[in-house]
Amino acid sequence: MSHFLITSTISMAALLGLYHLLLEREKMHRFNRFYLLASVVFSLVLPFLTIEVYTEAVTESMPVMENLPYAPVAFAAPVVEETDYLSYIILGIYILVAIVLILRFKVNISRMMVKIRSNEIIPYKNARLVLVEEEILPHTFLNCIFINKEGYSLRAIEPELFTHELVHVNQKHTLDVLFIEMLKVVFWFNPALYFYKKAMQLNHEFLADEVVVAGADVAGYQMLLLQKAHPATLYPLASSLNFSITKKRFTMMTKATTQSKALMLKLSAVPVITGLIALLCIETVAQEKPVSKESVQVMLDARQTNNERRDAYYKGVRVIIDDKANDVRIDKVFENLTEEQKQKYHFYAPEAYMIKHPTKEEYERFKDKKGYALQIDGKEVDNAILNKYKPEDFAYYSGYTMSRKALTKEKPQIFRYQLYTPEYFEKHLKGSNDHYPGDTFTMIITKEFKDDKVVADRKIVKGGDWEDVEFYLKQDIPYNPADLDEQPEFPGGMTGFFTVIAKNFKVPDVEEINALKIYVSFIVEKEGTMSNIKILRDPASGMGQEAERVLKAIAEKWKPGMKKGKPVRTLFNLPIVIKK
Repeated sequence: MSHFLITSTISMAALLGLYHLLLEREKMHRFNRFYLLASVVFSLVLPFLTIEVYTEAVTESMPVMENLPYAPVAFAAPVVEETDYLSYIILGIYILVAIVLILRFKVNISRMMVKIRSNEIIPYKNARLVLVEEEILPHTFLNCIFINKEGYSLRAIEPELFTHELVHVNQKHTLDVLFIEMLKVVFWFNPALYFYKKAMQLNHEFLADEVVVAGADVAGYQMLLLQKAHPATLYPLASSLNFSITKKRFTMMTKATTQSKALMLKLSAVPVITGLIALLCIETVAQEKPVSKESVQVMLDARQTNNERRDAYYKGVRVIIDDKANDVRIDKVFENLTEEQKQKYHFYAPEAYMIKHPTKEEYERFKDKKGYALQIDGKEVDNAILNKYKPEDFAYYSGYTMSRKALTKEKPQIFRYQLYTPEYFEKHLKGSNDHYPGDTFTMIITKEFKDDKVVADRKIVKGGDWEDVEFYLKQDIPYNPADLDEQPEFPGGMTGFFTVIAKNFKVPDVEEINALKIYVSFIVEKEGTMSNIKILRDPASGMGQEAERVLKAIAEKWKPGMKKGKPVRTLFNLPIVIKK
């Protein structure tokens, strides 16, 4: 709605400005009448006009989507959105004013109709003369000309005045005024419409004067208008002889505009209209090239690499799965699980630790105490200590982004980074993620019921010396994709989803990007929207924050997943792999 209001107002103001600047003072009144009406219609249609100009998108870095084994995620209770009372107040004011204007418009019409029905009517050429008792100047509404009854009986009304009002009738000037009045009821807050009405009514007077002076003495007609000078009629919908701009009318009666000048002035509207379309309607669309076979292969290779990492991580581990929700019991060595079982229960395999030095740019950013909190070998340090080291002095680093709600006065930094010296890396990190830390992996899935409704879903994963628990505080629990009858589908499939992210992802200025992975999680709702977007792991350099921004900005809707013929919520865990 705001786009419509802004676009239409800009267009009306620009075209009306051109009218007052170049067209109003020239004698080409018929064109001006068309121009004013067309300007309003054009401005109301313009917001709905979109011209797409396609350009080839340039993508320096390509995010690659692949399937990710399950990573535990904790979902908070749903947030109840606050009611936006301000929007309701604004809507109420708009409706109230619109109702008042509708009633006023109806009253004005009724007054004219009552005036017509309650007075004597005499046919006169293509019009009807309405004889009224009041002392009034002749004025017109539709095909009715209102004149003083006594003046008509005494033949005291000059023929030039009849000619003037007949022009209003024959050229149907009342319809122009009614059109603007109806628009003012709906768009009463648009000041341009009020100026358009004044410009139209003045142009109507120019048109009527033009016909009168063509068959009469100009000086005599001007003298007659001065003699009849009188406050304007009390009927705002009528075309009145007096329009309080007598000086402009007198000037226009003696004005002459050559055909060549008139043509040039008419053509002056073309660049203005073209400029409005270019400014307000043209939308540049970055058109991606069709995904190449090489890009698809990169995606497949990344997925295969991830599965190989998972299989190596759980090799030889006994897997016990007690899925009470689906009445499934599994007790096997990991290698004996089917690929479908591995995907369904989402086995999470952390990345292996490898030597990774921060880039020079990253290292300089880490020195910013306001933005970054640092640890070296697990101990908190002051950022200034980095001046004693070089990036190559650290064998590995990692980091994550804090949500603003989690920030404290003691630790206001959004970014938290850990750096590890070669000695610490060799002793504590190297090889620690190569294999699952225990000989048995246990997953227990239970559901709690209350009044025959699911109120919670717990997933407990045990193994080695660690335990992860998922707890969903929702009745409408999201499904894993493997449990669905029909998978959620993004427009254009996963390739389309990948393309949207690739087009909008802005990679931070990092010298060396070697397949950095951002692990993300989100839910595809029943309506196809994405919610609960979370960053499970951020490889640093603002990648996770950028991934979250891109995912939240996606406007396209998914076709939701289906279970037993009904749309359901679906949980996705995916990595975005950034390659230079």
